[in-house]
Amino acid sequence: MQPVPHTPPAQAFPLQELEQIERAIAAAQDCVATLQLRRELLTSELDRITRPAPPAQKIIGPGVRYRGEMVRAISAIDIHAGLLRRLWTDFPERREAMARAMGARGYSRAYVARSAALLFPGKPAPWAAKFSRHLVDGWVIDTNLNRPRIATLLRVAVGAAGLRWGEAVQVYWWATRI
Repeated sequence: MQPVPHTPPAQAFPLQELEQIERAIAAAQDCVATLQLRRELLTSELDRITRPAPPAQKIIGPGVRYRGEMVRAISAIDIHAGLLRRLWTDFPERREAMARAMGARGYSRAYVARSAALLFPGKPAPWAAKFSRHLVDGWVIDTNLNRPRIATLLRVAVGAAGLRWGEAVQVYWWATRI
């Protein structure tokens, strides 16, 4: 017969201590889990309050962005005159073509001419002077226009100058957030 290995009596094993350790570990794990959740919440809040503010929206207009440069204007007529002045200055060789293209959009009006008399044939000189404005080098423009007509004429003039509307030229009729 073989000898039976010696096992200590059950009373000598610290079972109560093992249970206490297991309870302490479980409580510590619960505490760590609670602390980790709280840390995630605090980190998230810290990220939110220290995040750089989005760039403020910029307000532009009314005016014209012409070849990357923004030029403010007070009214639609000022936008019209300012843009035509730039086109007439930058493209002197295209002046006649721009004037013809704009004139083709009217029934009896030229919109741009060499004099107020040519701009408004048959109208009295004081009336023609009231509704015209000097452009450049002996050119005058019609100022008796509404915004939709101005928009049409400017698109035509920009195209006749060889530029692209919406790319080289953008018109902002009123204050616009960008």
